[in-house]
Amino acid sequence: MDFSTLTKLTATVLCSFSVSAYASVSLTEVPQGLTVQGRIIQPNGLPLEDSHVSFNIKVLSPGPEACVLFEENRTVNMSNSKGIINFTLGAGENGATVVNTGPLLAIHQILKNSAAINGLSSCAAGYTAYVPQPGDARKVRVTFTVGSDTITLSPDFQMRSVPFALESENAVALNGKKAADFIQKSANVTQEKADTLFLPANFDGLLALLNPAANAPSVGSIGIPNSDGSAAPPARDGLMRYDENTQTVQVSVGGQWQPIVTGNTAVGSSNIEDGSIGTADLAPNAVTAAQITNNAVTTDKIADEAITSDKLMNMSITNSKIADGAITFNKIANGAISTSKIVDSAITSAKILDGSIVTADMADAAITSAKIADGTIVTSDVADAAITSAKIEDGTIVTSDIADAAINSAKIVDGSIATADMANSAVTTAKIADGNVTDAKINSVSGSKVTGNIPGNAAGFYGSLSGDVTGGQASTVVQALQGRSVANVGPGAGQVLKWNGSQWTPQADNNSGGTITGVWPSTGLTGGGGSGSVSLGLTNTGVAAGWYGGSTAVPSFYVDSQGRITSVSNVAVAAGAACGGTPHGRVYFSGGTCSSVGIYQCFNGSTLSLGTVSVPSSCDGDGDGF
Repeated sequence: MDFSTLTKLTATVLCSFSVSAYASVSLTEVPQGLTVQGRIIQPNGLPLEDSHVSFNIKVLSPGPEACVLFEENRTVNMSNSKGIINFTLGAGENGATVVNTGPLLAIHQILKNSAAINGLSSCAAGYTAYVPQPGDARKVRVTFTVGSDTITLSPDFQMRSVPFALESENAVALNGKKAADFIQKSANVTQEKADTLFLPANFDGLLALLNPAANAPSVGSIGIPNSDGSAAPPARDGLMRYDENTQTVQVSVGGQWQPIVTGNTAVGSSNIEDGSIGTADLAPNAVTAAQITNNAVTTDKIADEAITSDKLMNMSITNSKIADGAITFNKIANGAISTSKIVDSAITSAKILDGSIVTADMADAAITSAKIADGTIVTSDVADAAITSAKIEDGTIVTSDIADAAINSAKIVDGSIATADMANSAVTTAKIADGNVTDAKINSVSGSKVTGNIPGNAAGFYGSLSGDVTGGQASTVVQALQGRSVANVGPGAGQVLKWNGSQWTPQADNNSGGTITGVWPSTGLTGGGGSGSVSLGLTNTGVAAGWYGGSTAVPSFYVDSQGRITSVSNVAVAAGAACGGTPHGRVYFSGGTCSSVGIYQCFNGSTLSLGTVSVPSSCDGDGDGF
């Protein structure tokens, strides 16, 4: 039977949920499955009863996305079935295989219209998800295969609710109320916590907190009950009240009322956030040496620029008041420390952070020879260009004041070292960085000073050349190639240089003007080449030479896009017993009368009726109708 011509194929498919009628079972006990029932009738009116029929059943979303929400394959022996099919999708029946559609949801989950279904692997172009809308139905598509023929029932079947299924949603309701009508259990909301909250003692305290006395705070605030005069609080800790006598808010702790807020509490050092007191918070001269414990003021206690000149009493900060490294560059306002603020010898090398004193921090002539201990200022203590002529008194810096190697390149102003400052032969090769001597620095170089190869122009070349190239620098001539002479003849248009047996000379090119440079095989051909004798042949397709087909077999072959047969095989055909030995596919006449005769064909061992033909109205006497 050729199913590609099944224009008269009929089938009835009924879709419904198979739900148990027991009212007392839980949801997990309700059988899940979508029942698909129907009957397949062939065009000749006979039911399909093949022994091997493959079914594919899909549940599809109803919109343009056409996503496959559930898919199942099964193979069925329909012998003696009278064409009837009866499947339960999603029930895990024997022989059924569920196809991975992406999320692999259970059959009842794909029928919900409450949430989007994402990650679907089979949808119309541009879609990967299905967002159900209220009232959405689903479609069922049934496809079956017999032999090499595949038929899809068309159109798709619309899935509708059966009468009692419309009321089935009440199976998950309590007195008509849905899950969303109740407080949902969570990590913070549990039955145990609810029971504890509504214990008599706890609930009374909650009511007292939410329903204060008549003199409670204004509307919109959570009231705290006034004191009832009782000295002993309830046994429950954590209850609060307002005590009119002490005018404090109290909390029950260990059977005692404890004030939450108390007055007249001293503010200690631990109550002050570091850096929170700025210059504007201090009255002038409010902090004296007597108020400061030795080494109590460290760098992190002083806000940047908080200490200015008018905040310091003359001579009030001595060495013992300053922690090592406490005064950094950003703690001193420019010009704030003058000579009168510094005790003689109070600032030593240990008190100065390397590089923290720049020119702007020193008053002109503030540092004299008496202020500098011999050898205490090293290179790292002096910011680049911090010491100018105005900062150094004439004659105050002697050799003993300069540490070895304290004066480096960064301390010397460009151009300040003259020839007289350098000893003879002081500049050696090691003192000159590579590339620092440029053309402008060189007066002249004699030939004896040049060694090795010199890249670039041979501007100073003198003498003559010999060999293939002869002549001087201004009259060089190429008279040979590889020792073979070149004719002194001017070339003509289109000529090339050729060897005539004795010399190179301009001659005409021998190109004949052809344009084909090679012949190469395309699909199905072999051979070819770019020179010499070229031939083409057919490639071997892999099909063995010989005869195919016969009385018990028919050939099956594949033809490629070049028209070649690239694959051939024999398909066996057998005469079935039901055909009385007639070979498969043969058409024959049988059952003739004086007016008509039947036409039949043997197909897969079964007799197929093709119709009847009319014969002459009179018989010829032998009873065969002809």
